[in-house]
Amino acid sequence: MPRVMLIGEWRSGKSTLIRILSRSDYRPRKVFAVDHHGDFVNTPSEFLENRRWYPALITASAHCDTLLFVQDATRSSCQIAPSLAAMFNRRVIGVITKTDLPEANVQRAERFLRNAGVREMYTVSLATGAGLEKLREALGLA
Repeated sequence: MPRVMLIGEWRSGKSTLIRILSRSDYRPRKVFAVDHHGDFVNTPSEFLENRRWYPALITASAHCDTLLFVQDATRSSCQIAPSLAAMFNRRVIGVITKTDLPEANVQRAERFLRNAGVREMYTVSLATGAGLEKLREALGLA
């Protein structure tokens, strides 16, 4: 099974995504340090929001096969820096969450992720399960 690291802003759905993809009882919570759960690595949102923590992201990704950049479709801004994906010598996948909400703007979220250097993207709803099977297949979890 591939090792997957999730990077995203606070309340973007990283912890819930880990719970669903790992089919476990992982509890969504605010993490303050790199959190390992089986083959998943959850990173604090502060690592993304402050560039001085980028070395910590790079170090945490060293033993991971795939990185997921998680973007909430309801957010009108993005903390993921332009071309951030180029810092990693790993497969980077963009995951757009909260697509089922009325205020979701998937095109804007795609633009944010493209700006970050992401080329492979999946839209999902963690509430309804839409798009999760395709993401599972892409990660080799199906």
